[in-house]
Amino acid sequence: MGYKIVQLKDIDDEDLEKVFRTFSSVNEDVESFLKYKSIQFEKMDLSRTYLVFSEFKNKNVLVGYYSITNKPLIISKTNFSKFSNSLKKQLLGIGHKTERDNYEIKSILVGQLGKNQNHKNLITGAELLVLIYKTIEKIYQLIGGRIIYLEVDDEIHLRKFYTENGFKEVPKYRTPNNQCLYIRRINSIISSIE
Repeated sequence: MGYKIVQLKDIDDEDLEKVFRTFSSVNEDVESFLKYKSIQFEKMDLSRTYLVFSEFKNKNVLVGYYSITNKPLIISKTNFSKFSNSLKKQLLGIGHKTERDNYEIKSILVGQLGKNQNHKNLITGAELLVLIYKTIEKIYQLIGGRIIYLEVDDEIHLRKFYTENGFKEVPKYRTPNNQCLYIRRINSIISSIE
């Protein structure tokens, strides 16, 4: 099935309002971000949101969206010291220590992604991830970076989904938002979509 990706900033406000009314998610935060924060984040250059459309009954309908930003992953010295030696080596190879003894890893954050429950059969979560990867590949070509990361609610179906799609959970770690942290190297993403 073909998908059309449109950056939120390329749609006028009146049309966005109509599109947003058609979106529904099982996750309240996913729906709330799109409808109430995405435009503001776009205008403040905090993130970029991409709307995914597909054809249904000869009309283009919103099937999902994702929001990404160039944001380093910062891990405190205390938390970093709890990681396994192999994870430390993996992260140290792609980051550096800051003046405050935190570890900063150059990364791309997938801040939000969600399917429209009104058209949930028109795209799978894995297909949405592939579209995200294609966008990240373009970003990587322009500015670099080594990992993408997501902050995920501690729900078994979400954890299983990201693990099955190549992400690794950073064990025994919770983000400042008390969420699980999942990471994936950008080079593994690029090789998976080629």
